[in-house]
Amino acid sequence: MKQLIGNYHLKTGEFIDKSVAVFRYDDPGVTICIRGQVRIGDTVNDAAAIKEAFTAFEADLTAHIGGVYLLVIYDKRQKMLRIYQDRNTSPVTMYYTVYEDVLYFGNSLKTLLVESGCPRALNEAVVEDFIINGYLYCRDTLVKDVYKIESFRSLKAVVGSVTQEAASYPVASMEKGEALSAWKPTLDRAIERCFEGENEVNAPMSSGYDSSYIIHIANEKSGVPVNAFSVGGKHGKNEVPLVKENAKHFKNVHLETALTDDDSLKNLPDIVWRLEGAVYEVGLFLQYELAKLVEKNEKSFLICGECADQVMQQYYLETDRLFPKKPGGKPMYYEFADYPYIFTSYLILKKNGILFNSFDIDTRYPYLDDDFLPVANALRLISAKDKRVHVANCRECLPPEVIANMSKIGGSTEMHSLFDNQKAIDQFFKTVEATPFYQRHEEMLKSHQVGEIHKQTGAAKIKTILRNVLFTILHVNKEGRKKDAYLWQEMKLREYICYTYVILFEKLILSGEYNDQFGNEGIDLKLSDLL
Repeated sequence: MKQLIGNYHLKTGEFIDKSVAVFRYDDPGVTICIRGQVRIGDTVNDAAAIKEAFTAFEADLTAHIGGVYLLVIYDKRQKMLRIYQDRNTSPVTMYYTVYEDVLYFGNSLKTLLVESGCPRALNEAVVEDFIINGYLYCRDTLVKDVYKIESFRSLKAVVGSVTQEAASYPVASMEKGEALSAWKPTLDRAIERCFEGENEVNAPMSSGYDSSYIIHIANEKSGVPVNAFSVGGKHGKNEVPLVKENAKHFKNVHLETALTDDDSLKNLPDIVWRLEGAVYEVGLFLQYELAKLVEKNEKSFLICGECADQVMQQYYLETDRLFPKKPGGKPMYYEFADYPYIFTSYLILKKNGILFNSFDIDTRYPYLDDDFLPVANALRLISAKDKRVHVANCRECLPPEVIANMSKIGGSTEMHSLFDNQKAIDQFFKTVEATPFYQRHEEMLKSHQVGEIHKQTGAAKIKTILRNVLFTILHVNKEGRKKDAYLWQEMKLREYICYTYVILFEKLILSGEYNDQFGNEGIDLKLSDLL
């Protein structure tokens, strides 16, 4: 696993780098450490160019570099530490804490806790935010007094102080006509950058446009074998049959597939261990199986179609969508269609990047390419919320058999499929409700449960009961009512598995019981034992 980690003494200004498997440069003036790729012009991770840009721009460095990265620069003469991140805060999370006059930082929370020896406690103040969204759009984390660098910020440490400072990420302006002409060559070039110098191409493949276009360009321009990976659900949603059919129409593509099944819930402790409390989402089970499939095939990188929907969306870089004001300062839900940047940076990228990093798999994102973003931004009002420009381009380029078979089922797992029967589901609810966490937060948790929010009272409730009794007598809408009950329970299962995620986080990461295993990328524990 790639780890960018170190510490800085706030009294002496001394910096110690303990990074693993990342780019590192050191000379008498600076130490530079990079997780990911920093682009300056046509160069990638060019230490001399980065040092020159840092000397010239320092606080405003992010406005003059590109790529998907976390960048640490220590100025030895000024005894100053700077940590920069890309526009989308990188695919992993940069954590930091100050304990006993030392700033500790790193993209592994477990390593940070061990290195710092700081006290561990669940950050009760943000639990509600996490339950609502599955992530925290702020500097806080689920650990009290452990923070992360916020969007559009960099971290600066000098003797006596640590601050987050504003960071700029300008987007070049472009006319619509120019952008329409540049769409295909710019996106194609972004995809090519992801496999340049490689002897193979590895990419997930769904039945949607974004991954199919990556496979198409790789197949057409790479000149090397293309390995595609797809995961579906054994029960419920499953796009693998469509993917298998589509793969037949791309030459030189080898497809590997897998399915989530009744045993997938047992992986939740390992999922929480690897994600370290950064994000919860129902697609985690599929993502986890995908990571295991890629690891099984001994691949070291993956070209991902993530974030295409958001980057092309009309609200992606709208200021009020980047920094929304919470009503009354209370927790709010960031609807993905209204807050595409937040959804991209704090859920999609983190779910993908942190999980794959724990399996030692590098992730690359052509739809986040710095040259492609101005093109997408110029056409965002045309693309609206359905990326119609991209869809039109794909329809012109992809094989007609693939277009005819195009579908987007979505990368999530039906929660019902994780249980053997209704008895197991009922027992799961009872087990979660008996935990100290649930009992401690019961009032808050119930206030957000779908069943409670939509629970009817008074005359409306009586009317619904009478209506359902009548339908029962007349055998009317029996299947429809069964379906409604299934959907309500599906939502409840999603909520309770989120509670379980936080419970496991407390147990595995904060309790101190598993410190001796913090050096392991994964953990093999039974969910039943932990609950």
